[in-house]
Formats: sequence, C-alpha cells, structure tokens
Amino acid sequence: MAGLLVVGLSHHHAPIEVRERIAIEPERWRQVAPRGLPTVLLSTCNRVEVYAWCSGRYSAVANKLERSLARAAGTSTTELRPYLSRLTGQQALLHLVRVAAGLDSLVVGEDQIRGQLREALREADSTEPLPATLRGVFQRAGESARRVRGGTRLSKLPSIAAAAVHVAQRSLPGGLVGQKAVVLGAGVMARAAIESLLALQAQVRVLNRTPEHARRLVEPMGANVTVGTLDDLTAALRDSALVIGATASRQPLIDMAVAEAATAGRSAPLLMIDIAIPRDIDPRARSLSCVRLLDLDDLEQHCPLDLSARQAEIEQAEALAAEEAQRLGQWLRLRLVSPAITELRSFAEAIRIRELRRSSSRLRDLTPEQVAAVEALTAGIVNKLLHGPTVALRDAPERRSRSRILHLLRPAPSTSGRGSG
Repeated sequence: MAGLLVVGLSHHHAPIEVRERIAIEPERWRQVAPRGLPTVLLSTCNRVEVYAWCSGRYSAVANKLERSLARAAGTSTTELRPYLSRLTGQQALLHLVRVAAGLDSLVVGEDQIRGQLREALREADSTEPLPATLRGVFQRAGESARRVRGGTRLSKLPSIAAAAVHVAQRSLPGGLVGQKAVVLGAGVMARAAIESLLALQAQVRVLNRTPEHARRLVEPMGANVTVGTLDDLTAALRDSALVIGATASRQPLIDMAVAEAATAGRSAPLLMIDIAIPRDIDPRARSLSCVRLLDLDDLEQHCPLDLSARQAEIEQAEALAAEEAQRLGQWLRLRLVSPAITELRSFAEAIRIRELRRSSSRLRDLTPEQVAAVEALTAGIVNKLLHGPTVALRDAPERRSRSRILHLLRPAPSTSGRGSG
C-alpha cells in the first residue's frame, strides 16, 4: 500500500510541557531519522509532525518514526505514545490541507503556518532529494490552502501573536495605548506581535541576541519601536507592563532570577505572554505575586471565545478543505496508476496494430481514405473497450488491486509453441 503517512503530536492532545520536550531542530532530526526513508519535519510552537511517503506497511514505518521522535526527545516511545497520532492515506491528505490552511492551528486561520510548511519542505529537500510524489503532495497542498483561504475570510483571523496581543489588550487596565511592551525575538512571530502592538499604540522595545537582525526588522515600523540587546532585559522589564516571548532559544531567557529582579518593588503586575516553544519564560515565574504569566496552553483557553462568532466562516473553510483533499487524492491516484494505464493502453494498441498487419493482405486494395477509416474505427473500438478497465484502474485503492486488474486483462501465455504473429 502506498500513500502519505503522518506521525506526530500537536496542541490538541499534547500539553506544552510535552511539546517543549519534543521540539526538534532539523539538524537533530537528520541525526535520528530512519535511514533510507525521506521525510519532512514540521516543527512549530504547536506541533511536531513527520510526513513520509509510505510504499510498504504503514504500521511498520510509523513505528520507526515514533522511535526516532522518542530518541530525538530523549524519552521512550512508551512515554511519548499517548500523545502521538498517526494518519494515513486520505486522512493524512486532509490533515495536510487543513494544516496548510491554518484550520488545525491554535488560532484558526493564522497564516504563518504556510511559510513554516514551505521552509520544512525546502529544508527536507536540501538534505536529501525527496520523492517526486511527496514533494508534489506538499506543493499541491499549499495550492489547496490558498484556494481555501481565498474562498473564505480566514486571512482576516488573527495569528497566535496577534491573539496574544489581543489578550493583553483585554487584560491590562486601560488597554495598550501608551503602554510599554517588550518583545523578545526578531522572527516571524515577533514581527506579528510588534505590528499588533503598534496598531494598538503601544511603545515597543525589541530585544534580540543579535540586535542587527531586530533593527532590520523594525526599520520600517516607525518611532514607537526601539531595539536593544538581551543585556537590557532586566531593566526593560522593570519599566514595562507587558513582555511577549517569541524567540527560538532552547533555554528560557527570563529565568527566575531575571523575573524576581524585574518585579522587585513593583506595584502593578507584569503581564508575561510566552508564545515560544521551547518556552522563553520559566513557568515557575507564575509563583511571583507581581507576575501574570500566560503560555500557549493558556492562550488556547481564550481563542475559542473569539472563534465562536466566526463558526460559519470556519465551517465553510472546512468544507472547502475537504473538497481540496478529495481533489488532491484524485490527483495522487491518477499519478500512481498512470504507469498501469499506460501499460494497459500500450498492450491494447500493440494488439490492434498486430491484427491490422495480419489483415494487411485483405486490406491492400483500400484507398487511403478507407485505410484511415479502418484506423479510426479500430482505435475507437479499443478506446471504448478500455474505458471500463481504465476507470477500474484509476479508482483501485491499492497497488495489489491494480496489479490484479492488469493480470486479469492480459491473456494467458500461449502454450502451443507458436507465437501470436
């Protein structure tokens, strides 16, 4: 059986502590991935999933991927398995389309996942050329996602970063107008947070390990955003009402020492929102009286309230995604059966030509127009006879079924000792 296989976990079933442990960099995945099995690793703040093209038994390949994920996380498959899911075939195709369209995201409709999928595909293909079928599935899923988003108002729904800022706007007395906010990081998530904060008239300070990256990011954003280094972190937090963590650091940037120093003597709580995986803020900071800490799992509790008013829009997007997944499945089936259909048609055409040659002595007196008519007639008969078998091959779910159909359509080998001419 050949088809798409997905093994991984996401925010739906794995708490942030588990997602944090299994957050995998591409370099680490290359070290532990099963040998000889091309894969695409999608590792974001809300999911770690491995996509593979399976040409054998799904269960055997899935077991290999689960063991590799556990090895990458430094844990056992027994401990990890309760959080893992497996999807195969058409279900896997629908999942990929939904992920690409932002329908499976913590904040439904967020657009950053499309860029993350493109980067995951580029990274995988640069390491080891992917099978054309697996690459084609990802590229067509991206096209499907664009059609889903183009047919709905999903692009108007917020990103995770925008949702975090929205929660901050509701949580801080008086909102964000004139409030000082710190953003950690200079990547895609940080950019979205900065833009959302500036739209609500906050004063933003961006801190990054490499200030030059942050300066290039904020250069077109105006005077209400400044840049600093992580050396400025404690002082910046003391002077701010909000901090949003959005880096790719493997260790917390705001540990307990920094949190305690930044909140010593404060009268108003410091709102900390951590949208990074692994987390930028030590979760123990929740114990401090002047800290209100929200992580991705906390944000998920806020998002459904925002989404309920848009349920009709989401239902329409889900219906479009299902249609696109069916279209993708049909393309895949046609691609997989094309060699079999080509073989069948070549076989039938060879018989037609051979029979015409055997009758050539009886057809030698025909005019060119009559010869052309015989050619068209016999070709038409072959096409009509092949229509049913071609449809059967196209719709056959498994390679074994297709092989059986081809076997039944071929005549038994001649045992008379003479060729067929």
